[in-house]
Amino acid sequence: MSGAARVASFALAALLAARASADTRWFRSDEMGLAVEPIPEFRIDEFPWVLAVERTAGGGGWTETRRLLGGGTEERRWIRVRSADGRTEEREERGGRLAARRLSGVAGELLQEELFEAGVLASRSVFEYAAGRLVRVRVFAADGSLASTVEYLTAPSGRLREVRWTAADGSLRTESQAAGGTGSLAGGAAVSEERTRDGGELRTTRYDEAGRAVVRERSGPDGLVSRERLAYRGDSRTPVASTTEWPAQKKVVETSRDEAGLPIDETTSIAGAVTERVTWTRDEDGRVLVMRRTGTGGTREVRSTWAADGTLEREEHFFRGARVMNVIRRAGDERVEELFEEGELFLRVHYRGDTRVREEVILDGVVVRERTYAP
Repeated sequence: MSGAARVASFALAALLAARASADTRWFRSDEMGLAVEPIPEFRIDEFPWVLAVERTAGGGGWTETRRLLGGGTEERRWIRVRSADGRTEEREERGGRLAARRLSGVAGELLQEELFEAGVLASRSVFEYAAGRLVRVRVFAADGSLASTVEYLTAPSGRLREVRWTAADGSLRTESQAAGGTGSLAGGAAVSEERTRDGGELRTTRYDEAGRAVVRERSGPDGLVSRERLAYRGDSRTPVASTTEWPAQKKVVETSRDEAGLPIDETTSIAGAVTERVTWTRDEDGRVLVMRRTGTGGTREVRSTWAADGTLEREEHFFRGARVMNVIRRAGDERVEELFEEGELFLRVHYRGDTRVREEVILDGVVVRERTYAP
């Protein structure tokens, strides 16, 4: 009997053994189906997401059905069947179709997961354990062929040391961790460095004693490609400044950030000489009001206007102090671009998405020629 057939047989036997002793409980929920807080049934129409949980005991086990309701309509359903020997099968349904099936062992460990698309099996994952720890996950395609393998290597203390992804073609990607002397991970050591290797590229992240990333490096077959250093203020976990260097290009970018971590000032240097500076002025919601870019060719500036609903309404572009273009956004995906020469409007172009719909040639503020493009 195949693994899928055994799972189906197990679920059917447990369902037939169940007795009708159901008890429905109601919870305020979110779109993921989390039981946030219990509520009485008469309040279910007060919340956008509600979770109904019904459990039926029987045959030494139980069956639990969780239904996620959004606006009174069932969006997702989970059916969990626990047998007398402690194993559990879970079926997840979306829109009345099977989306996933999971089999767990007596300790709650996930043994197998099947994922479905439009009710048809798409992939199957098998989880392997040693001494109570996950050591390997094998992922099979719908046709049963091995698609990938993930291996988890741990230190004697139990701390995760390395993760290896092997694809069906044999290509390997690894992520490893080096422990520092402080922190709260198993073994009393914090992760001070993470290394991810993907083909010929190596990505390294180093952390401070507070667990904040302070250095990010990318290396290739020829050595270091880039290095980013991050600085923090006090015990904040949001960087206030960063410096990124590309040694081969002798390029350095220094960035200052606001309290939310958004860039407000950025300077680019090549071989020690400043080539460009960019500044951003933002509103209290972090939206860019003015972006000013100064390079060897002059200063470009973009002034943005935002609608009350938070969407971008208008952009005004200037070069060396003179207006060169306005971009006016209309309903849907429509926009109008106005082009200027020496401060005078000479062309107005209407777009629908990326498609040019109409052009208007303007002289002294008057449309003198118009052209419409066929859809």
